[in-house]
Amino acid sequence: MHDQKGIAVDVRFAAGRAAIHTMDMHGPFDKLGVFVAGGPAAGINGVIKGLVQEADNAGLKVFGFVDGAQGLVEGRFVHLTRQMVEDIPILGGSCIGTSRFKVEPARGDVERIYANLRKEGIDALISIGGEGTLMLADQLRRLGLRIVHVPKTIDNDIWGVAKTFGFDTAVNEAVRALTAVKLDAQASDMWFVVEIMGRFAGHLALDAGLAAACTRVLIPEEGIIQVDELASLVESRIHCGHNWGVILVAESAHFGEGHITHGGRLGGVADVLAERLEAACAARKLPAKIRTSNLGYFLRCALPTGFDRSYAGQLGFGAGQMIQSPRCSGHMVTIVNDQLVPVPMEECAGKVKLVDLEGARFQALRSLATYESARADLLEMERCRASAGQTLRWLDTHATMDTVKQIAMRLGIPAETLLDVLEDVAEVETAQPGSEVVLTAGVVPPS
Repeated sequence: MHDQKGIAVDVRFAAGRAAIHTMDMHGPFDKLGVFVAGGPAAGINGVIKGLVQEADNAGLKVFGFVDGAQGLVEGRFVHLTRQMVEDIPILGGSCIGTSRFKVEPARGDVERIYANLRKEGIDALISIGGEGTLMLADQLRRLGLRIVHVPKTIDNDIWGVAKTFGFDTAVNEAVRALTAVKLDAQASDMWFVVEIMGRFAGHLALDAGLAAACTRVLIPEEGIIQVDELASLVESRIHCGHNWGVILVAESAHFGEGHITHGGRLGGVADVLAERLEAACAARKLPAKIRTSNLGYFLRCALPTGFDRSYAGQLGFGAGQMIQSPRCSGHMVTIVNDQLVPVPMEECAGKVKLVDLEGARFQALRSLATYESARADLLEMERCRASAGQTLRWLDTHATMDTVKQIAMRLGIPAETLLDVLEDVAEVETAQPGSEVVLTAGVVPPS
């Protein structure tokens, strides 16, 4: 039969099978299981191919559990052969599916997984997933299962890993979209507030925003969103002659009122920010047009970049090697300085890697988002505005023809030209063509 993933499969159900296999956690084995859980990320298929190839070289059979942890609990799997995975690395998605099926220890799901593996004679397991999947893998490790975890997420928030596969592709896709948005903003003199995924860390927003040279990037690690500061940024840009920009905001950025959610999931902060920024700009009488956009799920299943294809294949190979060593059971696959480095699951499970605000990436981002010269110009302009009224009142009562000549001389223009300019300004301001500029002290434009 064929399943929804497009691969010819012989899906078996462990329930009801009579033979119970006793699992050997340390000796040799010939059957290996693999499952993918959580959201998709470009490179999953590359990991699976790398794993299947290395396992095949070692004489091991690989069985992929369909639809993530749900397939583990229900005992649904497909035998993955070398021929079946030959061309899959170029594709996004997952050839064995994935899901956010929640394993409930209270209803015996973990024990059912363990029992299903025993019934099928599968002595070892590879998990591919993010933070939640890592916690499940650690649970299975504590039960005594031989297991190795491959870190996967576009959010790049897994503790103990410098970079997760899928992150590079997501950044590239986001940059492509943000570049188009930026060109739109520049062409139409418009401000865009763009929301991007990333869960509770700002890595995706930071790298994409830095690469796309967004006007401002907001991440949760910075703290509360300061709408007044953003309004000042708009004002600074307008003063520089750029009444447009792109503000990229991570989905978990907030206003100090809790995270904004939609349907129980993070989302909607861009819409709220756009409304508040529009109100702040209106209060300052700034002519800013503000629109919103969202870089959503299409970041997860794009065609993998060359980096993610190569990196994922290396991780799959590494998982195939590590699972054959009993001492590597209960570890996560990482690559450091071109070497496989096993990291204990218990050191990473339940932790989230956040953006380092003292790191080079964030400091570079802050530098790009700073407009100190424009802010200094604004302060000088405000000072001039404050004194303008007093100066004009003095001119209204004290100016003479000699004063006009002195002003004209300092400007390097004839006095007649200065008076012509003043007359033109008066006509525009009063909408009365032909009106004369008359100063109280009796300075009248010469005929």
